[in-house]
Amino acid sequence: MVELGLLKKIDVLSGLADRDLEDFGKHLTPVHLDKGYCLFYRNDQSSGLYFLSKGSLQIIIDNEANKEIIVYTIIEGDIVGEMTLFDSSARSATVVALEECRLHKIRSSKFIELMGVYPAIAINLSRILVDRLHAANDMIERLGMMDGSQKVAHYLKALIMREGELKNAWYCLPKKPTYRHISQRLGVSEKTVYRTVQSMLKEGNIDIKGRKLMVKQVFLDNIH
Repeated sequence: MVELGLLKKIDVLSGLADRDLEDFGKHLTPVHLDKGYCLFYRNDQSSGLYFLSKGSLQIIIDNEANKEIIVYTIIEGDIVGEMTLFDSSARSATVVALEECRLHKIRSSKFIELMGVYPAIAINLSRILVDRLHAANDMIERLGMMDGSQKVAHYLKALIMREGELKNAWYCLPKKPTYRHISQRLGVSEKTVYRTVQSMLKEGNIDIKGRKLMVKQVFLDNIH
């Protein structure tokens, strides 16, 4: 049985009475995910949706040209994989744990059935989908306004947040990506990547120690 306190954190279940939450919880399967591990990959077969009760997840889209786009971050109380409710085809994005995560999974067919029993869930879901549509539009607009250096900075932040370790106000990435790798992922020139990294080094925002990439926490915090 899922703890009632955890279910009360889930936005899409907002407004349900305790007895209704307890009934809903009977249909959930717990899922544990360590930092850096994928919940699912783009093009995986859809099999249900998840509720995040602890931790944070990063939503990533890799297109056919192997270019990576960080869509948004899922936080405690959010749902992920909701598109499976409307489209049973393959997953449209990859989901990676930014930290240790605790989730609960429910089959799509069961969730749809429970929406009929508890209309508040459908209303909450509609609001969440509208919010995410606005977030996606903002992301597209923001990407269109970014120059190459800004794209590199955002890529490094996303990579370090999901794979790096924080110690003494510095994030450490055990294996730094090559200029070529970043170039291919973002669709920018290697020269742009090189200039951006060298500028970060000169300003003292990053440091390279062998294969490790060190990045100041305050520098990442200022990348929006």
